[in-house]
Amino acid sequence: MITDKEIRLKYVGIPYKHLGRDMSGLDCWGVPKMIYSEFGIDLFDMEYEKDWAKNGKNYFMDNYYDKWEKVDTPKFLDVLLFSNFNGVVYHAGVFLSYGQFIQGSMMGVIITRLEGKWKYTLSGIYRYKDLK
Repeated sequence: MITDKEIRLKYVGIPYKHLGRDMSGLDCWGVPKMIYSEFGIDLFDMEYEKDWAKNGKNYFMDNYYDKWEKVDTPKFLDVLLFSNFNGVVYHAGVFLSYGQFIQGSMMGVIITRLEGKWKYTLSGIYRYKDLK
């Protein structure tokens, strides 16, 4: 299993690329997609502006409820979803440790503390049921 430290060393600093899905560039969904691929899990693909809030629904859970569970407290590798004031999901990251998560941003892949704006806009913590 890949460790927290290995994720940090491997992914931090990868440049931002809209719809980036490889090591040459990642967007916010590209980060969980790449990290989960380390475990042989091919996450579905989606573009946040178009897919996460179709008709005001929770696309993530409506379509993947059988593989994911919503939890209250994040653990290593949980996917974090963030919403705007209208409740529309606009961003994702992967929880690491020490209250931090990894995310794709306009600055590239970075580590951020889950506090302030991020804690306030956190709309869901999702755990992949089959991840061992």
